[in-house]
Amino acid sequence: MKRCAVCGNDLGNDLFASVTGEKCCAICKLKFIGGLPTSDERIAAARAKLGLADGDYLQQDNGAEAARILGHRR
Repeated sequence: MKRCAVCGNDLGNDLFASVTGEKCCAICKLKFIGGLPTSDERIAAARAKLGLADGDYLQQDNGAEAARILGHRR
């Protein structure tokens, strides 16, 4: 199973990552990488800003984050 490099969610369940081959899910791409190309350096910088050590992942509810980003209540 491939995991998001930031939050650890299964990339097989993320349509964006499945189509683009990104190393992070759609939510992490929007929140931490932005419109920039995803690179190992940008992922490492995002992980460092979040204080994530190797093997640690950000705990987030991607469904709730997507609803918040899209302006829907959940």
